[in-house]
Amino acid sequence: MKLFVVFLVLSVIACNSFAGLPSTDVRKGNKAAQNGQFDQAQYNYVKALEDKADTSIVMYNLGNAMYDAGEYERAMKLYMGALDSTRTKEQLSDAFYNMGNAGVKAQKFDQAIAAYIEALRQNPEDLDAKKNLELALRMKQQQQQQQQQQQDQDQNQDQQQNQDQQKQDQQNQQQDQQQDQKQDQQEQQQQQPDSTQQQQQQQEQNQEQQGDSMQQQQARPQPQQMSKEEAEQLLNALLQDEQNTLEKVRQAKIAQRKKREKDW
Repeated sequence: MKLFVVFLVLSVIACNSFAGLPSTDVRKGNKAAQNGQFDQAQYNYVKALEDKADTSIVMYNLGNAMYDAGEYERAMKLYMGALDSTRTKEQLSDAFYNMGNAGVKAQKFDQAIAAYIEALRQNPEDLDAKKNLELALRMKQQQQQQQQQQQDQDQNQDQQQNQDQQKQDQQNQQQDQQQDQKQDQQEQQQQQPDSTQQQQQQQEQNQEQQGDSMQQQQARPQPQQMSKEEAEQLLNALLQDEQNTLEKVRQAKIAQRKKREKDW
């Protein structure tokens, strides 16, 4: 990270001469930050702002202090606040460069890349900004690959969990069905004696009805079966009766005819 020492010294002088404000708290803050006393540095910088010190200078140096303290996202915001149109291109390039470094540390690669690009616009000769831009682009690509891998892994894990859940659901369903079937069989077995008893009663009732029907059939007078000789005798008797009847009719007709001839 560019510590902006030259910028700080010259700017403070220029700032004080321009704004006519004291820079004592800013210098105290810079010294505390260099000694690793970040809380003290932050206190001095904030006090400098309260005393209406140059906001751009204070924000830049406070950003450096937050960067050293590991507060990278806060440092990015402070560097953004340090941007001032009154600063030179080199100063602006350094502010964007530090903002890019803080963005890389915070893994805010899109913001870091944008900051490096802006640093190069302000100072195309800044080779460090160019190298860090290439590094940030590679790190962003790696981050995207890792995110994609993580997404694929999560998706595969979700699919596996869904498959396991479906398998478990099917097993539970089969167990429930088997349990229901077993329960139904037990209930049928428990009801079977009643059914058997009913069938026996029905059979007994049917047998009683068949017995009554047979007794009724036995009570009816059975026709006597005629022998062949008796049948022939009966037939001959009927034929004889028929011949006798025909003879009587014939005799009656003859007697009637004779009577008519006699009347003539």
